[in-house]
Amino acid sequence: MSTYQSVLKSTKNHIGLSGGFLKLFAVLMMTAYDFAVVIIQNGKLYGYSEEYYQMAIATAEGMRWLKLYHILHFCGCFCVPIFAFLCVEGFLHSSHFWKYFGRMLLLALLSEVPFDLCMYNETYHFELQNPVFSLALGLLVLYGMKRNKKRVGRKWIGVALGCLVAYAAHFQFGIPILLGMALMYNFHKEKNLQMACGALVTAAASTSVHFLPVLCFLPLWFYNGERGRLPLKWFYYFYYPLHLMLFYAMIYIGALL
Repeated sequence: MSTYQSVLKSTKNHIGLSGGFLKLFAVLMMTAYDFAVVIIQNGKLYGYSEEYYQMAIATAEGMRWLKLYHILHFCGCFCVPIFAFLCVEGFLHSSHFWKYFGRMLLLALLSEVPFDLCMYNETYHFELQNPVFSLALGLLVLYGMKRNKKRVGRKWIGVALGCLVAYAAHFQFGIPILLGMALMYNFHKEKNLQMACGALVTAAASTSVHFLPVLCFLPLWFYNGERGRLPLKWFYYFYYPLHLMLFYAMIYIGALL
């Protein structure tokens, strides 16, 4: 009987979506979003100039690019909640928090110049920092919540302070990411409540796109708790800054031709 139950449990755990699959899906959605913003908006249409944008959309080709932009931009709405959820899972399963946090912070620092070049055509722009800073700060907030799990007031004061830092430092998607991570961590033992809280934060932050990013919680619902078989851990760390630099190089080369 015990053997049958163990086999049944093992089979049940393999049904669903692994963390590796969810991460790959989020990376593809993120790439579509960045292509829309960097290549189409800032390259083909906007050209980092309002006058250029008005001239571009006045043409038939410009309108085709604009339609494609809206489609790919919508795809990107799915990636942020998934990355936030996966960071919560990473925090729960990491045996070396400070190493995990250090890698995330290093990624944020390495990505800042490529992010600013792509978004503003400047090596540093204070008005907006890349979203990896929000994920790194979210990990610190989770660490504080874990340390103060029996001190409810102090735990949520820490979350509020994290949101204040994200807002003051202009981290992209800062407050939604921090609130989403905090709530999904707080209710990680109750899947229904965890998904509901994450979806609620996502809905509140996505009114401009008709709450559609909430749909990303459908694949998250089928997460089976497994890491996945693809050994792509370090690939994901390098991919974000490298693909931004590639997109910026494409704009730069295109401007020279």
